[in-house]
Amino acid sequence: MKNLLLFISIVFSAFYASAQTPTDLFFSEYVEGSGNNKGIEIYNPTSQAINLNNYFVVRFSNGSSVFTEGGVTQLSGTIEPYKTFVLINGQTTSTSSSPACSPVLQAMADQLDGDYPAPTYMNGNDAIALLKTVNGVVPNADMSNATPVDLIGQIGLGNLISGETGWSFVQDSTLTYNNSTGTPVTGKVINYIVQSKATDGVTYGPYWMSWTSDHTLIRKPTVVKGVVSNPNPFNVTMEWDTVPAKIDSITGFLVYKDIWDNLGTHGCVADPNYTSLGENVLKGSLKIYPNPVVSDHFTVVSNKMIKTIQMFNIVGEEIYKEAFILPVKTQKILTGTNSKGLYLVKVVFNDNSSTTQKVLIK
Repeated sequence: MKNLLLFISIVFSAFYASAQTPTDLFFSEYVEGSGNNKGIEIYNPTSQAINLNNYFVVRFSNGSSVFTEGGVTQLSGTIEPYKTFVLINGQTTSTSSSPACSPVLQAMADQLDGDYPAPTYMNGNDAIALLKTVNGVVPNADMSNATPVDLIGQIGLGNLISGETGWSFVQDSTLTYNNSTGTPVTGKVINYIVQSKATDGVTYGPYWMSWTSDHTLIRKPTVVKGVVSNPNPFNVTMEWDTVPAKIDSITGFLVYKDIWDNLGTHGCVADPNYTSLGENVLKGSLKIYPNPVVSDHFTVVSNKMIKTIQMFNIVGEEIYKEAFILPVKTQKILTGTNSKGLYLVKVVFNDNSSTTQKVLIK
């Protein structure tokens, strides 16, 4: 029971590379895509190869305080120093209620997960943990024979998360948007949790505010150690970044899900070769202020020259684009008076690299 309480009772505090020494594995990428396109990447920040047979990925389904209903998967093989290990959903055949995982994604796996309910059947509101036991003994339900190694999400929230969409990048937010019939409704994010229904109790909630559903997340390069105490609350942006959105080749809309470009590699400051991999190359950073926007305009500021700026609404439709004959680093964008809601701002820099950020207009 002691280790279960370690996860559930201790208040999370953030550790950064300056205060940490890499000692064990941690989650480095989280893939929550369409259907069963789901997976987890694990990184070895140490200078020693690690035998994976003593490690287990477990899922705390829908706010549960135990993983017995969410699945447990024992890892196998070895993970070399400063390398990754990729666990991907193993479903290969579609049913009427559960589609097969993409074979493209499965081809990137070091190990395919087991049958449902395996950990990689997460859907955005499940906490995922990495545990270690002696001699690869299966963890007890109360984790009394296991050592916590890392954690995504918050364990034991029960009804606060069980019926909701997932964890957001903002703590609290109230948004008014149009439902499927065009009628304005109001939805909320409460303590980082995205409500699945609007306040009318019927219409869909602001699902696009969730980072842990329909997104790929990558651990920040400054993180060198896993989370071993249950965060309260879980603030996804403290240790995770979302990947830049892409234009879907079929719909033409901007999407965050099913992006696997970085899967299988991870940049971390623990790696002594990290500097040689280009981290000192100037990367485009973007600041949008004020955000949330409370007036008729906001300003985009970058450390690199900007070639184009685009805005997309929550369904991925382009609503604004400006190309600059003479590249700029600062640009004021007028929003008008009837533009409340969440938008994506995409900036393409002079070197054709790009970055995307969310902006909330109130």
